[in-house]
Amino acid sequence: MKLNSILKPEFIKVNCRAETREDLLTEIVSELKGMGLVDDERRIVEKLLERERMGSTSIGNHAAVPHTKVHGLSSPIIFIAISKKGIHYHEQDKDLVHLSILILSPNESPIVHLQILAAAASLIKRSKNMIREILNVQTPDEVLEIIRRREAEND
Repeated sequence: MKLNSILKPEFIKVNCRAETREDLLTEIVSELKGMGLVDDERRIVEKLLERERMGSTSIGNHAAVPHTKVHGLSSPIIFIAISKKGIHYHEQDKDLVHLSILILSPNESPIVHLQILAAAASLIKRSKNMIREILNVQTPDEVLEIIRRREAEND
């Protein structure tokens, strides 16, 4: 599975303003609510934070992949948030997080959830300089182009 086959520019925010993990998750879910894609943003943020309490979704390379399954979704949602300033995501992290790939999946689709999670983690782990490149973009389309190129390189 390739992220670029699912991602759309409207699901990429290049100037995330959050300074903490909770603020980041709240900012992203609020965007999704504003698009009419989720209803109970407080419940979703709490589920994401509950997942974080089980173990941080920060995966190195200045990136995190927060994720959870949500009752009532008809299809998976992937939202990318870029923080040029960086977010202190977890107390054990030595590096700030600049790239967050949030994944929300229907409860009924655990296999698809894992496939998307694996694609996101693989992209981040195999693309060491991608974050530096993404920090210089101005538009969501530029982010998509970087992801397309990186996924093609990793084939």
